[in-house]
Amino acid sequence: HASLFGVYLFNKLGIDSQVIIASEFKNFPIKDSLIVAMTQSGETMDLIEALKIAKKQGLKIVSIVNVPYSTVQRMSDLSLEILAGQEVCVAATKSFVNQTALLIYMGSLFGLNISIENLPSEIREIFSQEEKIIGIAKSLKDEKDIYVIGRGICYPAALETALKIKELSYIHVEGMYGGELKHGTIALIENGIPVISLIYNNPDMISNTIEVKARGARVIAITNQRTNFDENIIINTKNEAYFSILAVIVGQLLTYYISKEKNLPIDKPRNLAKSVTVK
Repeated sequence: HASLFGVYLFNKLGIDSQVIIASEFKNFPIKDSLIVAMTQSGETMDLIEALKIAKKQGLKIVSIVNVPYSTVQRMSDLSLEILAGQEVCVAATKSFVNQTALLIYMGSLFGLNISIENLPSEIREIFSQEEKIIGIAKSLKDEKDIYVIGRGICYPAALETALKIKELSYIHVEGMYGGELKHGTIALIENGIPVISLIYNNPDMISNTIEVKARGARVIAITNQRTNFDENIIINTKNEAYFSILAVIVGQLLTYYISKEKNLPIDKPRNLAKSVTVK
């Protein structure tokens, strides 16, 4: 999801970029491209196998890693460390934030009119709404299904928020493009279904959100603007890339408090490992 965030940034610069799931890399013949490998542990087997294929094809590899001297770092022509410190929880949180922050910085070096200077202060502002987030989390703890929708660079944020909630809270959560609702998923929207909508200055997202509300959904809007929806978490930023990262942090806090309300093992969710070292 961090890689997909980066794809949106680099395509804005006119750099043809695509994201490929490491386990599917062998199914995509790639030539004359730079491979950017993103990993927290640097030891994930499917990524290591993908890089072996890339090296056989003579492709250059840049890795974005959190663990120095890891296998992925050693396999790379160039490696950038995100310096997030030890990620104790199985679900990556601070490493995701640092990966996306690094991608913003890389974008700025390629000419994107963006910086990361104000990001820490804007992250701190999210915590001023922690009590509201706790209240929403308490009301979501018994839900069986939740949908998270976004468009553009907010789509990776929708996917990441959905992943975190399902990993730690054991709730079925689906992250998806707002524009894809009419292609099937809207059939599942009924009275009371929570829909978390990520809205950044996007009339189309407002329209998508109105569509689910009209069908009885409980709308929780994470937005940078005042809306007519019943529940709003306001992110005061004028930068869409910042908004995407900040929306994920809201999702991380929601996940933490939902899991806490359910008395679940937040750092060590069932069936998951910190680093997937088998195929």
